[in-house]
Amino acid sequence: MTSAGPKIQINGPYHAGTDAFRALEREEILAVAYSTLVQIAVAAGWKETEVALTLADIADDYVMALAQRVAMNQH
Repeated sequence: MTSAGPKIQINGPYHAGTDAFRALEREEILAVAYSTLVQIAVAAGWKETEVALTLADIADDYVMALAQRVAMNQH
């Protein structure tokens, strides 16, 4: 279940956590990685719409789990 296709490269942040440009930098870097992931999945035979919807579902599940962990750590 592995692919010899393109690799997804994600560079670490250049801007400090307090820098106003960090959010823009993060969005640009992750948008490229997201696009690459979609392209890999489509090349493997998945439909672009199903890939996008599935990634959105996975992201939603992740955010909900993260929120639950944060809430549990506050108690």
